[in-house]
Amino acid sequence: MTLNVYTSANLAYSAQCATLLESIRLHEPAAHVSLLLVNSDLEDKKIGQLRALFDEVITSQDLLGKDHREWMNRYNVVEACTSVKGRALRHLLEREQPVVYLDPDTMLFSPLDNFRTQLDTCSILLTPHQVAFSIEVDEGIHDEMDSLLFGVYNLGMLGVRPTQQGKDFARWWDLRLERHCLDDSSRGLFTDQKWMDLAPVYFPETRLHLDAGVNVASWNLHNRFITLSDDGTYLVNGQPLVLYHFTKIQSIGRDSSIRKMLNNPLAADLVRFYLERLEYWQQVFL
Repeated sequence: MTLNVYTSANLAYSAQCATLLESIRLHEPAAHVSLLLVNSDLEDKKIGQLRALFDEVITSQDLLGKDHREWMNRYNVVEACTSVKGRALRHLLEREQPVVYLDPDTMLFSPLDNFRTQLDTCSILLTPHQVAFSIEVDEGIHDEMDSLLFGVYNLGMLGVRPTQQGKDFARWWDLRLERHCLDDSSRGLFTDQKWMDLAPVYFPETRLHLDAGVNVASWNLHNRFITLSDDGTYLVNGQPLVLYHFTKIQSIGRDSSIRKMLNNPLAADLVRFYLERLEYWQQVFL
């Protein structure tokens, strides 16, 4: 069965989207990869370049139709790009094939074999920010507190199967994001992500993917140690590195990562590699 992978971004993230796509083509070459493009300037030449790269480009206008202007006016850029993820998920699940969402600032380093195998046994598959507690309180407590504030599960990666419960979940999530995809911690909201804390309660066919090699990022580098295997591939706590999440790596994510790289130096190699590929694609889209 074909795996549908999608990501959501605006044109400012074209290079990130292309970098992600490049890694998917390498490690999941049979996947059908869609870009959900949230942008008002449909005449920009980058759109043609993106259409040539991706299997499919779905614009927010295509997805929302007459409701597009009102929907977009509710949100800032980040809120807008995440608010349509639920609607796109509903659309893709209609093809009766499993769907995986990946953030545009993620990158695959090996196939999604274990993730796909587990997704075959459930309807919704989530990846937590943290999969192990830290003995050293000073080292890990701030990341745990961030999980309490921004959500236990990271929505940079999500898997859903087209079961009845998977489709019910997509509809529930979409209805919440239509008007409440807000970055407003005073109301317990963090765009599309904080809603997911409720998913395992409402949808009992939800499972957690606890592979340390998935969703490696600045928020968990303190307990995900990167090494090299004998054949030169990256391992995380002895398991293959599958997905690295380079969130805000050119801004606040960089500072957080650098601090933790002192005890996890191979993470710096991954960041350098990602920034090199990102620079390449930025030149392509000039």
